[in-house]
Amino acid sequence: MAMTRILVLLCLVFVSHMGEAKVLVPSAISACERIFEYFPNCLEFLVGDPNYVRPSRRCCQHVVKLNILARHRTGPRTICWCIQVMVKGMTPALVPSKIQDLPLMCHTTLSFPISDSIDCSK
Repeated sequence: MAMTRILVLLCLVFVSHMGEAKVLVPSAISACERIFEYFPNCLEFLVGDPNYVRPSRRCCQHVVKLNILARHRTGPRTICWCIQVMVKGMTPALVPSKIQDLPLMCHTTLSFPISDSIDCSK
């Protein structure tokens, strides 16, 4: 729980540096908590951990939940920022081919970008 609070604070700092804090701070607080809860279940697969050649069932279930948030509540831009806060500078880094494989292996699409360097404002 303490880690979630730290990550939420980092998210708020990151969002405020993006120049849109007035619009996103209230939703970013609650949105990032869910992203920080759901997204880590996919990290082993996305960083290429050899023990995770396929995303876990829980990862795929959470991708579906994140898609719902992206389309109906939080929006893809906020999810993108929250993911960036989580993975920026992480070692090992996300593997681009695994990001592309994730929706295929989970039999879904991604309604939000996954990256440590994409411009989330677009």
